[in-house]
Amino acid sequence: MFGLFNKKENMKEEKNNPEYLVLVDKWDAFLKKIDSRFNESLVHAEEAIMDNLVESDYDMLPTERAWGGIKSQLQDLSKKIEKTFKKNVKPQMLAYVERGDIIDQDQKGTLLGDSFYTRIERFEIILEGKIAQKFYNHAIQFLNEDFQCSQCSAKLEVKKDIFRSHYVSCDYCNTVNTFTPNDKIAEIRWVIENIAKYKALGEWDQKIKAHKACKNIPSLSEKEDKTDLKIAYDYWEVKEKDFWTKYFTERAAFLPEYEESIEHDVDVKMKLFFYDDRERSDLNY
Repeated sequence: MFGLFNKKENMKEEKNNPEYLVLVDKWDAFLKKIDSRFNESLVHAEEAIMDNLVESDYDMLPTERAWGGIKSQLQDLSKKIEKTFKKNVKPQMLAYVERGDIIDQDQKGTLLGDSFYTRIERFEIILEGKIAQKFYNHAIQFLNEDFQCSQCSAKLEVKKDIFRSHYVSCDYCNTVNTFTPNDKIAEIRWVIENIAKYKALGEWDQKIKAHKACKNIPSLSEKEDKTDLKIAYDYWEVKEKDFWTKYFTERAAFLPEYEESIEHDVDVKMKLFFYDDRERSDLNY
């Protein structure tokens, strides 16, 4: 019994060892440095990618490749944290404390590294949204350069719905002209999805937060009270639906043919991203 008390006391003293605390401070400083590098990289990434889009004369392929390379480098920072702790930090700390005493230090790195993936996902929504909007604006400007009234040759302007044939009235002679998109324009309909998702970023943030709150609730036995879990799932359901409703509504603003299918499209996404998950939860409904 007395030996057990002495062991606990020694462990406490070891965790307060000045040399061990120096290692903790160094580890904290390293994580702070990696986090700062990550944030700085995001700023530089947006500048580089937007410049790349203009320099490539709005060719999306090299722009996508450039972002893919930067994204890979950002993800590697998470791997760097894990590798540094395993190879350098952990062996040094174990010279002063037991393995169980450094779990919290390992967790610091894990939490930061995991946060990078969500932050990259969010940044990607913003970046791709801005790229898509810039590309879309350029496409409209390109189309309007040669779009003239068939009757009086006045310059006509297409402001939206550039992906399908529709009528455009001339403000000068009231002649109704037919706008027909070329094949190149029809091929870039997918940029609208990026714009719509960017416009629904606020709803995306809320649904990610609600989802995380659900997952942070520990698994419960059949006899345990599941009230808090049910409330969390109900809140997540609302926020998940808000996001997809906003997303498909914004998409329909650019592609009117999807207006009638918004409710159906939301239901499909809810089943894929929420209802199937809830069925697998402890709630069983």
